[in-house]
Amino acid sequence: MNKNILSIETTTNICSVSLFSNNNLVSLKEDDNRNHSTMLGKFIHEIFDKEKIKLIDIDAISLSIGPGSYTGLRIGLSMAKGLAYTLDKPIIPIDTIEAINYSVKDKNYFIVIPAYKEFCFIQEYQNGNKVNDIQFDNIDIIKNKDNIYGYLENNFDLKINQVLPSSINIAKVAYKNFEKYICHDIKLIKPNYVKPIKYKEIKMD
Repeated sequence: MNKNILSIETTTNICSVSLFSNNNLVSLKEDDNRNHSTMLGKFIHEIFDKEKIKLIDIDAISLSIGPGSYTGLRIGLSMAKGLAYTLDKPIIPIDTIEAINYSVKDKNYFIVIPAYKEFCFIQEYQNGNKVNDIQFDNIDIIKNKDNIYGYLENNFDLKINQVLPSSINIAKVAYKNFEKYICHDIKLIKPNYVKPIKYKEIKMD
């Protein structure tokens, strides 16, 4: 597919940005210091500052849409929407777990990514297919399970096959499902939080 795609992944502590052309990786920038608000824009600038492909030449922006960190999701989506509005380009929203699953070659397994503290997002697969919806639960519910894939900053003594969230897989899934997932009305794109945000009630005197 003759398309240039800017790919963004910010759903965990990893900030990952890559540029693909014709399904080939052109440039990659990654950092795991949870400094997305600073690094995301810097990475994008550095990539297009040195490559022959210019920002205006991209055909779409592929974005990891969650589940994951509330803050990371908001930062990634804000940047993607800002670029999409400015450049008049579409966004390809990609499920974070689907992108991790792109690297898994197994039949019956679980994919996990961190939420906060000892909680995580869990997706079960049987024969390579999703079983039910993504669960938001304590890590303890899969401590005795086999074939766990994904990424946790603290592995909680799990025997986990590490698959790091990366803009590379986000782009690969985007290329594979370009026409199916592409969204030209970017107002419709929202983060997949899975677990609703709870706001504390503030009592006014």
